[in-house]
Amino acid sequence: MEMDLNDGLFRQNGCCGYVLKPDFMRDGSSQFSPERPEDRPGYKPLRLSIQVISAQQLPKVNQKEGSIVDPLVRVEIYGVPQDQAKEETSHINNNGFNPVWNETLNFIVYTPELALVRFVVEDYDKASRNDFIGQFTLPFTCIQPGYRHIHLLSRDGTAIPPSSVFVNISISDLS
Repeated sequence: MEMDLNDGLFRQNGCCGYVLKPDFMRDGSSQFSPERPEDRPGYKPLRLSIQVISAQQLPKVNQKEGSIVDPLVRVEIYGVPQDQAKEETSHINNNGFNPVWNETLNFIVYTPELALVRFVVEDYDKASRNDFIGQFTLPFTCIQPGYRHIHLLSRDGTAIPPSSVFVNISISDLS
């Protein structure tokens, strides 16, 4: 998971080079504190709504005969302590080919410049721990509103073509 977050942070510059800290962290007179993001200049929390619509062609986790995926999608926010949040959809029984959720997950992001959004797809298992299917992480500042396909990556960061999650993202002011 830590490597997924690191890779996600560097997606904003094409996975190469250096990522510059936000202005308020480079300003010597700034008194930014992760515990009190409302004290920083230009403080403006945002509402992130992610409607998880469907997924396409999710890979099987168990290669047993007749094994079918029961997928669920979890969205995780990483950043300052106030931004840490997780929400997940319900699971869809026996449909890894084209599961449909139409569920909306809502978050409030207090420091968008430092937030990372991670999409995780798992195979639900009521008897034991859920099995990992795929994930994708990106900085909050790189998220584009609208309908999007989130193309999944495996545990080691390689693409899982053509697996994706179809979402509708909206970002708005909290006021």
